[in-house]
Amino acid sequence: LSASAISALASEITTSVISNEYAITILTRIRHRSAYQWEHAINCAVIICGFGLYLGLKKETVEQMTLGALVHDAGLAKVSRAILEKSGPLTENEMGVVKKHVIWGIELCKRDGFDSPIIIDMIANHHERLDGSGYPRGLTGDKISKLAKITAIVDVYDAMTGDRPYKKGEHPLKVFRFLMSHQAQFDQKLVQQFIKYLGVYPVGSLVKLSSDKLAAVTEGNRINPVKPKVKIIYNLKLSHTITPSDFDLKNSEITIESVVNAEDYGINLSKIIRDSI
Repeated sequence: LSASAISALASEITTSVISNEYAITILTRIRHRSAYQWEHAINCAVIICGFGLYLGLKKETVEQMTLGALVHDAGLAKVSRAILEKSGPLTENEMGVVKKHVIWGIELCKRDGFDSPIIIDMIANHHERLDGSGYPRGLTGDKISKLAKITAIVDVYDAMTGDRPYKKGEHPLKVFRFLMSHQAQFDQKLVQQFIKYLGVYPVGSLVKLSSDKLAAVTEGNRINPVKPKVKIIYNLKLSHTITPSDFDLKNSEITIESVVNAEDYGINLSKIIRDSI
């Protein structure tokens, strides 16, 4: 994509998130293992845009952040596919190559005119961690900007929930636990705000209801996060999919009992999400 097309996309994402946040956020749950890098960039842009607005940042700042998220991993274009898609742990040399994507990303973006301080900060520092265990500079604590801390959380969240060519993505709740258990690495105040923003059951989650039905979460509820809007799609008593119907748990006795795996019930969640939008 050209620099102008990427800028236009950032602007379009920002407008879409402002007008219908949940509808666009649910799209981040549709995954194609083969297109991981591009999807990761778009998903990070959508999530960081919504999160930035939720935190009360100015629209102009959020649009720059959205653009920064689209290009934050641009340098990976120079890393070989064999390394990016390797299923086992990387060797020290391979990890060294991966770490260079930060510097390469800055070079590529400066060349294309993406050189605002916001964008450069996001590219340069999204792999830094509070305890100094990150890269490329091993920055610690307050030496890392709030923006870079936000980008780190969003980047890890989408990377861990995404399907790769060699592995299935984790459920959001598992990733929330990961972020909370790594207190030394991620800003916990921001982690809590991020979880509050996405909701206990992020849109696109498949949940088991107390009515013996399965439903996909379609819209969060910030006032009462355990009572989102859902689309009921499966009858557990009949072990069969049913005609999807929208349902708001807000004023209902029905509750969410647990999060479930779509594969366990032969449900194609991506298709249901696509069809419902």
